[in-house]
Parts: sequence; C-alpha cells; structure tokens
Amino acid sequence: MNVDYDNLEQNLLSGTFRSDLAEELLVGFRMIRSAGDRLPVATHYASQIAEIIARGAPEPLRATLAYQVYLEILAAVEQASASVLAE
Repeated sequence: MNVDYDNLEQNLLSGTFRSDLAEELLVGFRMIRSAGDRLPVATHYASQIAEIIARGAPEPLRATLAYQVYLEILAAVEQASASVLAE
C-alpha cells in the first residue's frame, strides 16, 4: 500500500485509508484462501502492517497517530477477512 503520509490524518478521518487497505487485503486474502491456507490472525497481521507503515514514514509518527493507524489497519484486516470468509 502506498501511504500518503502528508494526508495520513485526513485519510484516517475520512475512512479512505481503511477502505483502500481493505481493498488491497481482499486480493491477497483471496489468494491465500484459494491456496488452501488459513488467513492470518488479524492482530498479528495488523501489527506487522503498522510497523511497515511506521518505518516508511519520513519522520516518526506521533504515538496517538500511530495508534490510530493501527486501529484502522486492524479494522481493515478484520473487514477483509470477514468478506473473504463469507464468500
């Protein structure tokens, strides 16, 4: 996922960040599922994605922003997982 760090807070507030990530996750989760593998545990996967996003930031994310990013990632992972499992 390409993160727009300049507009990250606005994208979190508008829901764009979560919906874009969920769409990307759907593709990957469908591939995992079609290969016969289990989908990743949401909390573990979300923390991995959050770590990647934090590392890619041009400067360290404020603690509150980093937590908001994690919560949105977790929601996107759970949403994508539920969608794929319901298919």
